[in-house]
Amino acid sequence: MILTGSEIARERANGRITIEPFTPEQVNPNSYNFRLGKTLRVYQQMPLDARRTNEFEEIEIPDDGYVLEPGRLYLAHTIEVLGSEHYAPTFAARSSVARLGLFINLSASLGDIGYTGQWTLQLYSMNRVRVYPGINIGQMMWWKPRGEILLYDGKYQGSVGPRSSDIHVDFDKQFARQRFPGLGASIDVSEVGPKFAELAASSYRFRVPSAFVVPAGEFTNALTDEQEAALADAFVDLRATVGAFFADSVAKIQKIGDGIRLPDDARKLLHARLAEVYGKDAEVPLAVRSSGLDEDTEASSLAGVHQSILGVTGADAVIAAVEQCWRSYYEAPAVAARIRAGNFDPAPRLAVIVQKLIQPTLAGVAFTGLDGDDAVTIEYVEGLSDELVAGVAVPTRVSSTTITDETPDAAVLCQVVELVEELRRTREQDVDVEWAADADGVHLIQVRPLTATRNLTRSSAEPLVQAYRLYFDELPATFHLGEVAAVYGSYVAKRGPAHRMAHENGVSTGAGWVLQFNGRGLCDPATAARLRETLSGGSDECVLDFGDTLRQIVVAKDDVLDNLAATTGAKADGTTLQAVLVRDFIRGRLGVISRLAGDGGLVVEYTPEGLMALNRGIAGGETIVVTDVAQGFDADANVRMPESGRVLRPHLDQIARFTAAMHAKYGPVTLEWVFEGDRLYFVDYSVLGGHDTVSVAHGEVCISPGTARGPLLRLDDDELLRRLSIGPAVSIDKSQDVSEHEGLARILERVKAYDEKPIVVAARPYAVLSVLIDHVAGFVFDQGSALGHLAILLREAGVPAVAAAGVEGDDAVISDGVVTTTGRKGE
Repeated sequence: MILTGSEIARERANGRITIEPFTPEQVNPNSYNFRLGKTLRVYQQMPLDARRTNEFEEIEIPDDGYVLEPGRLYLAHTIEVLGSEHYAPTFAARSSVARLGLFINLSASLGDIGYTGQWTLQLYSMNRVRVYPGINIGQMMWWKPRGEILLYDGKYQGSVGPRSSDIHVDFDKQFARQRFPGLGASIDVSEVGPKFAELAASSYRFRVPSAFVVPAGEFTNALTDEQEAALADAFVDLRATVGAFFADSVAKIQKIGDGIRLPDDARKLLHARLAEVYGKDAEVPLAVRSSGLDEDTEASSLAGVHQSILGVTGADAVIAAVEQCWRSYYEAPAVAARIRAGNFDPAPRLAVIVQKLIQPTLAGVAFTGLDGDDAVTIEYVEGLSDELVAGVAVPTRVSSTTITDETPDAAVLCQVVELVEELRRTREQDVDVEWAADADGVHLIQVRPLTATRNLTRSSAEPLVQAYRLYFDELPATFHLGEVAAVYGSYVAKRGPAHRMAHENGVSTGAGWVLQFNGRGLCDPATAARLRETLSGGSDECVLDFGDTLRQIVVAKDDVLDNLAATTGAKADGTTLQAVLVRDFIRGRLGVISRLAGDGGLVVEYTPEGLMALNRGIAGGETIVVTDVAQGFDADANVRMPESGRVLRPHLDQIARFTAAMHAKYGPVTLEWVFEGDRLYFVDYSVLGGHDTVSVAHGEVCISPGTARGPLLRLDDDELLRRLSIGPAVSIDKSQDVSEHEGLARILERVKAYDEKPIVVAARPYAVLSVLIDHVAGFVFDQGSALGHLAILLREAGVPAVAAAGVEGDDAVISDGVVTTTGRKGE
């Protein structure tokens, strides 16, 4: 006896029948529609011989179809893998196909129990017929009758007399099902995301509002080649600069995202899918929700960084909402969240769920394991739960252990408890559930592991902005550092003792704070005013650090609140707590670096272009050399300095004393300062290797000693090298690989193309040139620095370097600060 359609679906869900991929809408009253694959095989020579392999050619059916000629046999295959170890399968053509005069088998319609694979079809046509890959061409039946009988109610119902094929009626609908799978279809979690996958898995047992998904692949396919290339460049640049140009980079990324549109073919099929699932007019209120592929996992929630739009009606509005969800993937909060997690992949990883919007009487969330026991904790409100999830509404809170017949809404709450306990049992883990109840009962809206929410999300219903001094205050146990924890730890462990030591020695320092805040706090006038008051004074600018991979963003203090909101996605009703480091940024008249020389002297470098420029090598510095600190700083014979450096002469004693104190505590160090007005501010220091020494002889300073020879290679990529050097990707004690940057990769290729290591000539000692250290013989800089990051790294690596303007030639020799060239440039 034959299985009915409902029994086929049930047995497939039970694993007793294989249909992959599976689409619920392909199930008929007593069969399953299968589709035509792309490949045809045609025999080449006649007669065919049953005793040997017969030659054949294979034809790929193009998307616009292929015409089958009458009287010719074509071997084809199903897209689906079909079979069973429990039922005997047979197959036949769909009646719509037969009405075209097309046979799909000649004498082999019975399959073997136990066979599972793609089925071979024998196509033979009475007429010239155009076929398309993916069309519904046949139907599979399984024999052993039992179960509920569903009567046929298709397009041929009620026919009188002959009917021609109406296969065109289902053409768009059929392909729309494949492109936008529903809850019961075969799905790939890597394409639809954990959110939709959990709903699909739950829909077999629980009441889930009807839904389908726009897979992430549709987002990817919507990108043009130009958009893909531009996004790739922007994210490589973000990684290389570690967010130092975050605002500019995100503005470019967001502009690209704003231009992404659903392609015309996808629009047409989405119209068809909406009409099939929600009616021809599709005026049912819908929820269009983002479903990030990295959301709601065991270790990550990424909650709230992507858009969801409720109450959408009409196909055009749904398409606009899908594109709005896509745009949110490339807006500042989502980009910042991924960067803080160390993810710089430009490719879109976002599906979109289109689901019937329940108009509930009650809605809420429910958790298991929240208090470390087996109880189910429920929070709910009247109407939609969005304000509850956002932390705006004050919910009613109950526990499954306290619900009685007298508890308000007890009937609904008991259904919720039953739903949540079953979800926990089937998933064998604690769960976080969103639910909604209407006249039909309790609907499951979302389910995810509790760990993602419990570990990564902390909130406060009250407006909150807390500020603690970065180097001087102890943080309370309730302070949640989140993704800024590692940066905070490195600053406090390294700079904290130095800043406190500077304070004890009467040396000025810039202020710094660690903030904990929520969206309500940023937008609340009273808490916002207190934050502005805390940050006031000192400099007019500050540096923001959001995490290891999003750092050193310089903003005006007047713009701090707006920048925090834009970067973190904190909204006026937001309750989620986030943290950031804020440090005074003093541009100053001069950026200054100091260190002791190995023979009792002091070396001070400075530039009016700022400390970062000097440190990162994007500006060459002027040098003050004190031959012997013990002799004081008044005699011109003991102190060599340019005229522009005389403003620092009154401060040399303080520089020498504090540099010596830091040297005594940490060993060889460079100290970083900013000179503003008539005051020096200590900023930071770097501990050097014991072998890194700067010698002072007759008042001259060598960048990196040693001897090297090789062909000269001048680099003129100053804008690129400057940009990559500003970000904190390369430093003395740690660095990240930025060689994947396209421009830097080209420079590496040029360097490696030489048969022998070249001597590189550059305008400045750019910090990012450290990636070339293993591939060059030496460096020559038009304007150099002995105390910047690159100089220190060169001395540690033993790579000779010299500052000498206007060097040209074919080959060069460097020897302890002197460069000699041979040949003429261009010969």
